[in-house]
Amino acid sequence: MVEPSKHQCRTKKTLVVRCTSEFYLLNVGRVRRVVDHMPLHRSPFLVPGLSGLARFGGEPLAVFSLEALAVGEPRVRDVAMTVVVIELGGDSPQRLGLAVDEALEIVSLPETDPGMVAQDGVISGPHDIDGRQAWLVNIDALSAQGSLDRCPGVNQAKEYI
Repeated sequence: MVEPSKHQCRTKKTLVVRCTSEFYLLNVGRVRRVVDHMPLHRSPFLVPGLSGLARFGGEPLAVFSLEALAVGEPRVRDVAMTVVVIELGGDSPQRLGLAVDEALEIVSLPETDPGMVAQDGVISGPHDIDGRQAWLVNIDALSAQGSLDRCPGVNQAKEYI
């Protein structure tokens, strides 16, 4: 077996998504599906950044506005949205939906890039992606901020969707 050269750099595949005029990067290894026009139902819960609830694979899915989580501004729409379903880490993996305007492409970033190191915050960067400024989303930080199980009344949520 041939060993990789010291000069070769390992890369990490990321999904580029757009929210208004900002671009964000999501680790492809954590993305389970991109669903265009996913219908959202209003949530009976007041949780910062929660756009609504959806049904995914027969289970309730909390859908958060990626833009709201990244910049702290609430953005809720009453229309079907593009949702990136991601898997959160942990002992019992859970899924979470991220509402975005569109999913664009998959790109590779060098793993040695200092911005690729997990940060305590939700986003790090910026990174230059073909002349566009993009922010890396720390999915592990999202799990601390909002999964459906952390919303009060999770069992009641199933009645709404």
